[in-house]
Amino acid sequence: MVVHIHFHSHKTGVTRSVENIIPVLNRYTRARVFGYGFDAPGTSLLQLIKLIYSPENAVIHAHRNNEIIFALLMRMLGGKFRLVFTRHAESRPSGFTYWLMRKADNVVSLSTPMSKALNCRSTLIPHGVNTDLFNIHEKTTLAGIGQHKLISVIGRIRAAKGQLVVMKALTGLLGIHPEWGLAFIGKIDEREYADKIITMAAERGIFSQLHFLPETDDILSYYRATDAVVIASVSEGFSLVCLEAMACGLLTIATESVGIHSKVIRHGENGFLFPVNDHESLGRILSGIISGKIIIDKGKIRQTIVEGWSVEKNVQELLKLYGIQVNTDPHQLKS
Repeated sequence: MVVHIHFHSHKTGVTRSVENIIPVLNRYTRARVFGYGFDAPGTSLLQLIKLIYSPENAVIHAHRNNEIIFALLMRMLGGKFRLVFTRHAESRPSGFTYWLMRKADNVVSLSTPMSKALNCRSTLIPHGVNTDLFNIHEKTTLAGIGQHKLISVIGRIRAAKGQLVVMKALTGLLGIHPEWGLAFIGKIDEREYADKIITMAAERGIFSQLHFLPETDDILSYYRATDAVVIASVSEGFSLVCLEAMACGLLTIATESVGIHSKVIRHGENGFLFPVNDHESLGRILSGIISGKIIIDKGKIRQTIVEGWSVEKNVQELLKLYGIQVNTDPHQLKS
């Protein structure tokens, strides 16, 4: 049996990655999540204790420091299980995080830059997305947004996510294209940073085209209302949004050499890349999209994800790491 630990109250990319893989893992073995803040089949503390003290071959998979600390405490108390830890940040870990990672039986990295930043052995297993769930759908609208064309930036509102760069790129474009809106989707982490964006929009007379939308468990509703997604992050551990947006056939513009952006996007073929913090390069790309000069077939965008970045492929690699023999009949479960 496989148990992923999730101790985080807010929906994050880590949360969505766990929620994505649990249903697929359950086709081949029993898989549950222990903790809070997730929407997936869960397990209780009592069930978890029974598991780790049973003869059953158990795998505990942690994603954050607090989760691996919990797992190590269970091991100190005599629990028997394989401990897997996924590193989700591209930055070099602290000394304490290194110490924790070395206690795990296996460490998973999500991208080549992340793997290189780690000072320990890791297995490269990128995330995948559920291509049945994230699919091309009929365009919808969002309540409270008057524009029928929408550019979305998904992620917490803070400088590292680059929302201000997107605002600068669009200030001269939105004013002459009133049918287009800009949506920043996510919790505001840095109030002053958000205020800079609001002030810029107000000074340029495009405040009515700017929308701050809250985090949601229904991220698909935002994708279905979106025409293009911009990922302007300075750094990313992975960038699940890139895969989700492209699986939905959306034009995706992302910072080059950040996370897996340059691995997934072929500039001008299935999406676009621009240098970090370069609002002028981004503006030229967005100008082509807004004017209709740039068009990429939705099916071609989506095919990239179907062929190389599906959650099924992600799960197959995890099963190998867990040491679980894959059954050709998913109804005959093994653990």
